[in-house]
Amino acid sequence: MDETLLFSPEPTSKALFRLAEQALADGAQALMILAADGNRYDPVELSSWLQALPVPVCGGIFPQIVFGRMHHETGCIVHGLKGQVRIIETSGLSSSQADYSAELESALQDLPSPQTVFIVVDGLAQRIAAFLDGVYDMLGSDPVYFGGGAGSLDFQQRPCIFSNKGLLVDHAQMVLIDRPTRVGVRHGWQKHAGPFVVTQAERNRIISLDYQPAFELYRTLVDADCGDSINSENFFEIAKGYPFGMERAGGEVVVRDPITVIDGTLVCVGEVGPNSIVFLLKGQPEALIAAAESAALAVKDAGDAPVIMIDCISRVLFLEARFEEELAAVAAQLDGRALFGALTLGEIANRGDGCLEFFNKTMVLAGS
Repeated sequence: MDETLLFSPEPTSKALFRLAEQALADGAQALMILAADGNRYDPVELSSWLQALPVPVCGGIFPQIVFGRMHHETGCIVHGLKGQVRIIETSGLSSSQADYSAELESALQDLPSPQTVFIVVDGLAQRIAAFLDGVYDMLGSDPVYFGGGAGSLDFQQRPCIFSNKGLLVDHAQMVLIDRPTRVGVRHGWQKHAGPFVVTQAERNRIISLDYQPAFELYRTLVDADCGDSINSENFFEIAKGYPFGMERAGGEVVVRDPITVIDGTLVCVGEVGPNSIVFLLKGQPEALIAAAESAALAVKDAGDAPVIMIDCISRVLFLEARFEEELAAVAAQLDGRALFGALTLGEIANRGDGCLEFFNKTMVLAGS
């Protein structure tokens, strides 16, 4: 499929506008935009520009972006799409009152069932899992899903979703695509301690584990292994190597990333339900890189279109200089196909044969 894929490392809004103009000149009928948070765009200027675009637009602002074998803290990617693209948008992604199934049922009424659904969410919203449950209620397991969480590594929620309505916050976006896609989903993290029962939780906060204050138990386990003392100041630096894993049916482990501690509760990227069974996980760089390579093998023969990478920003922070090896391992399996994507706050996928999940610290690749 003849689609335009453009990249600029420049942090300016003018660079973004220039790429979009080129994609439109090349015949793009919709735009997917992936931009790095380091650009620090003016949201008012960007909203005015987005509202004036003559075609549908989707995407977001992420901690970093990927183009080829490089990751970037500034810059933007514009993917000019051909063919009809339908975009469904949902606001209030932290609202305790929202009924996402009902909202989506109304929005999807009379629309044909898509083969692929690309989803972008505000990664710091508090009800992402509930929204994804609503998506799955409406569309089921027939489509292939992939996507991720937009936002900033300072964990301050601000406008981060590109829309024809402007630059949006606390928002979710579904892009319905009428072509088949194959996904690869792997993480490589291993069980280190547990299981534990989440005896009290509220949305994305774990309050107690096995009836003990969550942070106190977590600190005891992590300190014993890392030889340091984790506290609120150094929490993210140490916790990036010790996520939680929620056990699913069949033994699959879905990773949850604790990003900060507030009043003794562990704040995660994504919801953790009360009575969930969780493990403390630990990673080795070699295992994570091998997992990424395995994800690439799953999409290797999917087609010749560019492969989209949705990878967790905390994998970058954990692997540090060795993240280049992860990118190289993926690219080596793609036989020269273009690779681009975002380093996200949470990843979305369903592997094409199961329930829709919100992952952390996980590699998702989509090819068609």
